Amino acid sequence: MKKITFLIVFLLFFIHLNAQTSVDCNGTPVNTTYCYGNNDTTTWLFTSNDGSLLRITFSAGTIEGFFDDLTIYDGTDNTAPVLFNNNTDGIQDFTGLTFDSSGDSLFLEVDSDGSVSCTSGARLEWNFDVACATCVNPVATYTVTEDCLNGPQFFVDVDLTDLGSATSITISDNQGSTAQTTSAIGLFSFGPFVNNTNVIITVANDDDSNCVLTSSSLTQDQCVLNTVDCTQPPLQFNYCYGNNDTTSWLFTSSDGSPVRISFNSGTIEGFFDDLTIYDGPNNASPVLFNNNTDGIQDFTGLVFDSTGDSLFMEVDSDGSVSCQSGSRLEWDFTVACATCVNPVASYTIDEDCINGPQFFVDVDLTDLGSATSITISDNQGSTPQNTNATGQFTFGPFPNNTDVVITVANDDDANCTLTSSSLTQDQCVLNLVDCAVGPVDILYCYGNNDTTTWLFSSTDGSPLRIAFNSGTIEGFFDDLTIYDGPDNTGAVLFNNNVDGIQDFTGLVFQSTGDSMFLEVDSDGSVSCQSGSRLEWDFSVSCATCIPQTANYLVVDDCDNGDQFLIDVEITSLGDAVSLTISDNQGSTPVQVTTTGTTQFGPYPFLTDIIITVANDDDPNCIINSGPIQQLACPPDNDNCDGAFVANVNDDDTCALLNPGSIIAASDSGVPSGTCTGDPDDDVWFEFIALNDVQFVSILNITGGTTNLDHAVYEGSCGSLVELYCSDNVASITPQLVVGNTYYVRVFSAGSIPETSNFDLCIREAPSNTICENAANFCVQGGALVGNNVIGLPNSQDVACLGTIPNPSWNVIQIGDPGVIEIQIVQNTNFDANGNPIGTPLDVDFVLWGPFDNQTDYCALDLLVDCPTCPNNTSNPNFYPFGNIVDCSYDPASVENMTIDNALAGEIYVLLVTNFSNQSGVIQIQQTNLGDPGAGSITAEIEVDLGEDQQLCGFPDYTITADSPFADVYEWYQNGFIIDGETGDSLTVTESDSYTVIVYDEQCDVQAQDTIIVTFYNDANANPVDDIVTCDDPTGDNVEDFDLESQTNGILGSQSPSDFVVTYHLSLADAQAGINALSSPYFNISNPQTIYARVEDVDAVNSGSGCFTTTSFDLIISGPTPTATSVDFELCDDSSRDGVESFDLDSHSSFILDGQDDSLFSVSYHSNQAEAETGANPLSSPYVNTSNPELIYARVESNQAFDCFATTSFNLIVNDIPVTSFDDNFDFEVCPNATVP
Repeated sequence: MKKITFLIVFLLFFIHLNAQTSVDCNGTPVNTTYCYGNNDTTTWLFTSNDGSLLRITFSAGTIEGFFDDLTIYDGTDNTAPVLFNNNTDGIQDFTGLTFDSSGDSLFLEVDSDGSVSCTSGARLEWNFDVACATCVNPVATYTVTEDCLNGPQFFVDVDLTDLGSATSITISDNQGSTAQTTSAIGLFSFGPFVNNTNVIITVANDDDSNCVLTSSSLTQDQCVLNTVDCTQPPLQFNYCYGNNDTTSWLFTSSDGSPVRISFNSGTIEGFFDDLTIYDGPNNASPVLFNNNTDGIQDFTGLVFDSTGDSLFMEVDSDGSVSCQSGSRLEWDFTVACATCVNPVASYTIDEDCINGPQFFVDVDLTDLGSATSITISDNQGSTPQNTNATGQFTFGPFPNNTDVVITVANDDDANCTLTSSSLTQDQCVLNLVDCAVGPVDILYCYGNNDTTTWLFSSTDGSPLRIAFNSGTIEGFFDDLTIYDGPDNTGAVLFNNNVDGIQDFTGLVFQSTGDSMFLEVDSDGSVSCQSGSRLEWDFSVSCATCIPQTANYLVVDDCDNGDQFLIDVEITSLGDAVSLTISDNQGSTPVQVTTTGTTQFGPYPFLTDIIITVANDDDPNCIINSGPIQQLACPPDNDNCDGAFVANVNDDDTCALLNPGSIIAASDSGVPSGTCTGDPDDDVWFEFIALNDVQFVSILNITGGTTNLDHAVYEGSCGSLVELYCSDNVASITPQLVVGNTYYVRVFSAGSIPETSNFDLCIREAPSNTICENAANFCVQGGALVGNNVIGLPNSQDVACLGTIPNPSWNVIQIGDPGVIEIQIVQNTNFDANGNPIGTPLDVDFVLWGPFDNQTDYCALDLLVDCPTCPNNTSNPNFYPFGNIVDCSYDPASVENMTIDNALAGEIYVLLVTNFSNQSGVIQIQQTNLGDPGAGSITAEIEVDLGEDQQLCGFPDYTITADSPFADVYEWYQNGFIIDGETGDSLTVTESDSYTVIVYDEQCDVQAQDTIIVTFYNDANANPVDDIVTCDDPTGDNVEDFDLESQTNGILGSQSPSDFVVTYHLSLADAQAGINALSSPYFNISNPQTIYARVEDVDAVNSGSGCFTTTSFDLIISGPTPTATSVDFELCDDSSRDGVESFDLDSHSSFILDGQDDSLFSVSYHSNQAEAETGANPLSSPYVNTSNPELIYARVESNQAFDCFATTSFNLIVNDIPVTSFDDNFDFEVCPNATVP
């Protein structure tokens, strides 16, 4: 048995085993539907069973441009000529595309990036047929026609416009409709079909089964026309809008009543996607709502009523960010006749995690609308609750992840019914960890825009321990933060970005108290739910023990079959007396009392094994491995010391191939160096260099991903030195020492297990087979001589050339102006004087130009056909034609070209092809040098980094060195070389000066340029309220304003040490950063607008434009109020206690003394200090506490809180009059008097 490196294979990975598909030319086409995913490398090989040519026809499907590729090859693998590549051909919609092979095979290959795909919901599924090309396909288009007047249904119309080579055609569907046979073109209808029925139409050639068209899935998910029956409950709609969505709805009441649309939930992308609701039957009617016009992206609670009997609604979305792409919430809305007033209710999810993983739903009914009674119910069978009053009603409890829908129904009118969105709780925020029971295990697949939180608390006050078995996260953009405490104000134990960790496997953290809080914060793309990251598997337990530790080692058992073993090494028992080791396959558990290794297995290949190690004394101390498996027996060259000795071709061919496989390969432990891929499944080859420069290529990749990387090393195993690493399947080595031994490391770019087989070819490197490596002339008047290229066929038509096999690219730069005459000779041999002495070989060429040294001519798509372009031998006066200066497809071995009126500094691009495909030498030289009127060819190297850059809010900047003849790049920061940066671009993140030195190794010359890059923070100016005050007694409408009081509000969360705020009289001054105002500032008009400028403090006076502005007004609301002191007197009652109730509000008119009570407010206070601050106003009526009692009145402007005046006055209780009668006298009451 052989020990191999520890291998944990997580559940989320894809293995594409795409075998050859045989196409039966006597049968029907092979139909394929495929929804491509992120990081997809699927391939297909189709081969006819009788040698016939093949035809592939697409009926549907789209792809992301620029980042994802579908390539179709005319042959058996990806070395065959390319028939189609969506990015090369500029096509993202495959509908209607057809390609024929020239042989019996077609090979298809997908290569997608990590986001935006069919499985992410952003592109459409591919539907294509592969058939033998023994006939001509018919031509048909398909149209979905709604039939909503008769119900939620539709027809499919088939427009047959060409029978192809058929004498008759049979059209059928997959729903059992009667087939229709025709011998003439025309329109054929199928249906009706119920909405959301997936209809597939087949158009078959009755004479040849290879010519069959299959439509994509055709359906209608929504009716445009919807009749709202006013005698029935509202129509309920759920709609998840997609990219490039143009769905529309028309709602019309059955009896002429107005129509009401009510949104329960749903969101939309602002600025780029539109939902518009019109008050009428079409989009020419008045607009009731548009999310962008109204600045609303969340539709929850929105209600709109029509003025007539119809509402029209339409969607208009762009090509990304939608509900179907997972970035927005589904729309949930109802449409009813507006015959009543809707009730108003809101819904709250209340967790009940103390009693289990469950929750309640609280319904807060705040308005019955026009109903006399309301019935509230749910979709889970709870007892409905009837009420005739507002209030809160509770339903539940429900287990987590139960989708609860609440209905609030008007018992008097079915049209006024509310339906909630789906309400649920997927995770408990509060999780009690019972220290007597054991760990809480959590599996969680985080999503886009995820803000999930967890609070774990122990039942007995013990500290908590969290242990991750597996899981990954997107770095830089997504965060998982673990806090030591009950919320996110506790000390941070872990943050993946702060700690630079994206793989959580094996992480363990412990709280200092009895609580631990976890918080997720992800962006809008790349997550577990999008298929780009692995699910989190973690356990939280009471830290009541010292945990045990273990390692898990996969041991191959290939000598005994397709199986493997796992060595469980207990490295520490913690504080346990004994541990029990078990697996998830039912093996007999093993109890151990000491450290050491226990072997489990054998297990079949591709079986996920989870090992559990449990403390027998404490249920909280359990650790689990992640899923472990072995794909196959590891290859013999899994490590450097087992490297296969590779055959090296001594010519330009790949006659000698070296087979290899990465199936079950493991990480050899050699550092990844400059490799951007993950060399966790590397295999090794060694070779002896036969040439100074070798060409390394990986060919014939089958059985898995084609995304293979490779690296080349010198030295010996254990002390390897990386020469370079390439993420391509082919590369050219740097200068080697002939006879020395070098190592090639091959591995898949990703981190998931792969099953690819391949052939490694090492041969002499051609120097200039692509435009970017074009060779140039180094010495004025010299000849460019080099070996030709063989073994690279290419049937593409370019300019006047019918094919461009074995290309050699060259650059010609003009020195002196004038006529340039150049001769190209291809021969098997030349003598010492440059004369051809061997066998002449057919050579062809095309010359483009002129270009300047700022033009990236290789990006100009030069390789296009010119059907009208002749050979210059037959029509020498035809050229120049466009940017084609000269061209010849003549069978001669000697070709001549002319550049008339060449100007100094111009650049021309020359493509020379070896039509003969025989080894030889190509010689290119100027033949008229020194003649009267002749120009000359030179080679000067220049480099341009562009203008200095001042950047606002950008995290980085990529500097690109524009240098057509550069072979080597050296980058410097502030004069110091930057190690490892040797490419034509440099991404920088720091403000500094950067220099590049470029070298033309062909001509042994160099050039340099410097650029200064400055990074500034992006400023934000928050809106603030106006400053309002009142006038002083002068009444001149001029006051002093503290402008600086606005600074904190304008800055918001921005630090005043990083940003400066200045104030200006005009927007122009603010934008120019001139004439800043001092504070305090006296206004010059009322009101007066002040403009604030916020700018990075380092950017002041830089002219960078790293600022933003906002404005507010200075307002003098009116004069300062006055307060008049008038005592408030009352008579005492019969108790004569000097205490009475004073209606203070009635006294306000005396305090105001004629001032307008709509402009000023009066409040009363027990002391002067509270009157000054407006604190603790006395309530009215007020009972005095002393007699007299001094109280204070405050008169305040209703427009400016700082405009007030105060006064004081007395509350006085006057004693009632007292009289007495002397019994010695008679008293007489006068008529009409009141008796005492």
